[in-house]
Amino acid sequence: MDIKKRIEQLSTELLRHQHLYYVKAEPEISDLEYDRLFDELVELEKKYPQLAWPNSPTKRVGSDLDNTFPEKEHTLPVLSLDKQYTIEELEKWVSKTINNAGQALSFVVEEKIDGASIVLYYKNGSLESALTRGNGVVGNDVIENVRTIKQVPLVTGETSNFAVRSEIFIKKSDFGTYNQTFENKYANPRNLAAGSLRNIKSSVVAKVPLNIFSYEGFFETAFTNDHILILSRLKELGFRINRNMGFFSASKNMVATVQGKLPEIAAGHIGDLSDYVRERLGERNRLDYEIDGLVIKVNELDVRDGLGYTAHHPRWALAFKFDAPTAQTRLLDVQVQVGRNGRVTPVGILEPVKIAGSTVARATLHNQEYIDMLELGSGDTVSISKRGDIIPAVEKVIEKDPDHPSIFKFPETCPFCLSSLVKDGAHHFCKNRECPERIKRSISYFAAKDQMDIDTLGWKTIAFLFDKGYIKGIPDLYTFDYNELLNEEGFKEKKIANIKKSVENSKKKPFRKVLTSLGFDGLGTSAVSDLIKNGFYSMDRIIEAASRRDVEIFSNIEGFGEIMGQLVIRHFTDPENLALIEELRKIGLSFEERVEKPQEAEALTFKDQVWVITGSFEHFNPRSKAAEEIEKRGGKVVGSVSTRTTHVLVGASPGSKLDKAKKLDIPIIDETEFLKMLG
Repeated sequence: MDIKKRIEQLSTELLRHQHLYYVKAEPEISDLEYDRLFDELVELEKKYPQLAWPNSPTKRVGSDLDNTFPEKEHTLPVLSLDKQYTIEELEKWVSKTINNAGQALSFVVEEKIDGASIVLYYKNGSLESALTRGNGVVGNDVIENVRTIKQVPLVTGETSNFAVRSEIFIKKSDFGTYNQTFENKYANPRNLAAGSLRNIKSSVVAKVPLNIFSYEGFFETAFTNDHILILSRLKELGFRINRNMGFFSASKNMVATVQGKLPEIAAGHIGDLSDYVRERLGERNRLDYEIDGLVIKVNELDVRDGLGYTAHHPRWALAFKFDAPTAQTRLLDVQVQVGRNGRVTPVGILEPVKIAGSTVARATLHNQEYIDMLELGSGDTVSISKRGDIIPAVEKVIEKDPDHPSIFKFPETCPFCLSSLVKDGAHHFCKNRECPERIKRSISYFAAKDQMDIDTLGWKTIAFLFDKGYIKGIPDLYTFDYNELLNEEGFKEKKIANIKKSVENSKKKPFRKVLTSLGFDGLGTSAVSDLIKNGFYSMDRIIEAASRRDVEIFSNIEGFGEIMGQLVIRHFTDPENLALIEELRKIGLSFEERVEKPQEAEALTFKDQVWVITGSFEHFNPRSKAAEEIEKRGGKVVGSVSTRTTHVLVGASPGSKLDKAKKLDIPIIDETEFLKMLG
């Protein structure tokens, strides 16, 4: 017997049967026959491990080896969605989007599954990585755990590289039963799904009844301009597409095409979109899985490129959220928190109440104006909601406390340092930079997972170290001798070793992460990225430019403006900030972006140009390298050809983008000509 050929035969056959059983619900063989084939493959792979497929169907059962979840960059943006809550707001958004596009559009309506987001990356048709959402730029690769999910195709018939956005979830019926097996119960199906993906043993994950729906595909070789036809292709490749979906268009031909490709979904005239949304609202509680709204998307990909993105969300998609779940409870107290930059926020301490699957005991009260509007005081009976099913908010007072009717008023002094509070606009601020609470919050922000990711130093540990006098500021995280904690309760040698390791690992974080972690007002991930893209790729360059005190140096950056320019100058001319930066420089943190620095002439070569890349290249493999050359010279690279496209770079085996470029008479550049343009 040819062992290699038999392993290939069994792997192919088992993957096909897994798809028939778990995705299409159309099994061709009995469970006994399936188990016989599966057991044969397991034995052959044990004897000949060098012949096993990386995505063998035996991976579905997982492993008892501990997983690590390495961080990897997403190759496509993973953004949040803008939200609306009423049909009227939805209809306004649809009209506005059509007007902005300047043409008739089609829209796709999908359920917003309340689960764990995942992006599946395929190379040459095989699953290569599975990244969690993370911070939208970097996620954790949980491929070993995702391989255990039966509906995830491990090998497809697609030859090009592609990525698939999906949502992993647990059915309500499965959650009730499976959750009983835990001593510490999960609050809701979403938490169990997300927690399972981070379980270090994939053999445990294989026993969790995880499901998946895929809702967006990105193919390296484009074949269509329609999102809905990409979903049809994903279905052909074995991905599970949610049938509770609607397609709405003014084009009768397009509606007919969709009805032929995806007969199980609703399809109709664009005027029917609102009625469909109303219909889905009534179906929410009948579903066997949690959804927290619907997502409405523009179907045409070139229009998506034209509409573009804000720093937070795409302009071509909208989350239509259901009415926020509400509950009644009692406001026990109002406490004030002080943030790292001195802003004082009131927090309502509530009598714990269950709402939308989780227990709520705290809610933000925003500011004094919001409290005055509600006429809110301790002891009141209040109505609370989870806006977007996530953030608890006090909506109104149902009944004032009969014994002590009152309205909460901000204290005149900071409760942590007794400095006078200053009102600026709607908010109060503690202006004392030596305030112990502000310092602790700054250290905590710096060490947080989304920043320097010193995961062993949570808020409680940082507060303990500060309050005991072990640390006084951010630099002390790197200079403190953690062995001094051996005599403290709860600090064993292993915990201390893990802290040291996390602190040391954080020194490897790139400059952009260091800069955002300092927590300067306005300098979040997006703003820092804009600074670097505009030539401020090192701390020294930013400081030198700020020292000139010329606002236009920064205000001319797209999206910044005068106020942002003034903020940058203020931050990087402040003596205390500069002293902190120098201390961190001596510690060895990265103060320069490790990217090739273009010459000024290069940076302007492709300014204001919009490029599309199609095909494969000899000198740019992967072709993202060509995109980097364009972007560092001031150009922009998009995924689809439109009237806004100025150039199309064409390699071997180009897709349909070339045909569209010819129709629109857009300049077509081959690899040889492109190399000449680069000089």
